[in-house]
Amino acid sequence: MNGRRVVVRAVMVTGFLLGAGVGPAPAQERDAPADVGAAFDGVRAVTLEEALELARANAPTLERSASALEIARYGELTAWGAFFPSASLSYGYSNSSSARLDPTSQGFSTTNYSARVNGSIDLLDWQRLSSLKEARRGVDASSAQYRQTQYQTAEAVKVAYFNAVASRELVRVEAERVQRQEDQLSFVRQQLELGRATRSDVLRSQVDLNNARVALLNAENAQRASTYGLAEAVGLSEPLAPEAAAELEVDRVVPDRQQIVDQALAAAPSLTSARAQARATEAAVSSAKSAYLPTLSLSGGWAWSNSDFPPENRSWSLSLSGSLPLFNGFGREAQLYSAQARRDQARADERATELSLRSDLDAALGTIESAVASIELAEQTVELSDEDLRVTRERYRLGLATILDLQSAQITLREAEVDLIQRRFDYRLGIARLEAILGGDLPR
Repeated sequence: MNGRRVVVRAVMVTGFLLGAGVGPAPAQERDAPADVGAAFDGVRAVTLEEALELARANAPTLERSASALEIARYGELTAWGAFFPSASLSYGYSNSSSARLDPTSQGFSTTNYSARVNGSIDLLDWQRLSSLKEARRGVDASSAQYRQTQYQTAEAVKVAYFNAVASRELVRVEAERVQRQEDQLSFVRQQLELGRATRSDVLRSQVDLNNARVALLNAENAQRASTYGLAEAVGLSEPLAPEAAAELEVDRVVPDRQQIVDQALAAAPSLTSARAQARATEAAVSSAKSAYLPTLSLSGGWAWSNSDFPPENRSWSLSLSGSLPLFNGFGREAQLYSAQARRDQARADERATELSLRSDLDAALGTIESAVASIELAEQTVELSDEDLRVTRERYRLGLATILDLQSAQITLREAEVDLIQRRFDYRLGIARLEAILGGDLPR
């Protein structure tokens, strides 16, 4: 499904960012490391609500689902048409080189004019009732599928949007890392001049700075890629960026599990769609059974004909006919058994959808609960790592720590900052997944 494909892609991009240590352009090219918007320069910035609105208007998956719904509605209109009489008008003119006897005027004529109006209506046809019911169920199923596609598209947009926000946050982290590495290199050089450091310490610090700058370039590339990922999610070709005020941090809530499960079982789009599809196949079984029942129809017409124009000879006809199918080479049986098999498959799909729904709910709730529990710990870890780096720098200045200790403290701080971004992104991801499953926003 397209929504899941975009979700997986966004998670993969974020995983790459977290693993590779990506970030913004080198710090010496910036006035301050907090300037992380360079990759978004010239890119249209949108709020989350604007991105969702763009997706509703442009997403290809929604367009396909809307077309399927329109087809189902026209199918229902066709089923209603079977209850109305049919009418037709026929007319003709002929001219011949040889005269022929006109039975009406008892004379010879070489021309003939004719016109006829015919009409018919089915008085008794059980199949049209079953067909109408089947068409209605088909509309219900298509409507439920369209609603499911809406929320899957919204989930894909939210994941792509917050993936772009996370990319920007990671750029900020890497920009600050470059700044710290530059400060460290300058500090180590001062220590070397005072005889408190070695040439090797300076070289190690220079290597760390170069690595940070490479990670920074990779981060900005990933940040630019996230703008196209967001554009793809909303169905546009030009890149889009989240607004400057967008952030991953929000007031964290843990939904009540039982309330969520009850809400999902009652109105989840995926389950509603499966149930509607099952009802549609049950209507198809009724339609197949109607092939065993008799039919009755009434037809009539009014005709004009003559050798002169306008024709003045009039005639009319009226007929009542019926039929009872007795045997058609087991065609009815094959149709009925096929309809019953599709009904059984739809019921099995409905059961499988419910089981999958419960599993998806548990996974989404688990992601949210884990993220909420770990975000506070990750925030504390960032504070502790920052303090540890400050203490290690002072110990290094006093000759009580080595350059390896300083490098380790730098790495620990960066990993803590990246882990905090990941935890916050996981929370957003879990909320988006849960809202897509439920088919509505969670209460804030």
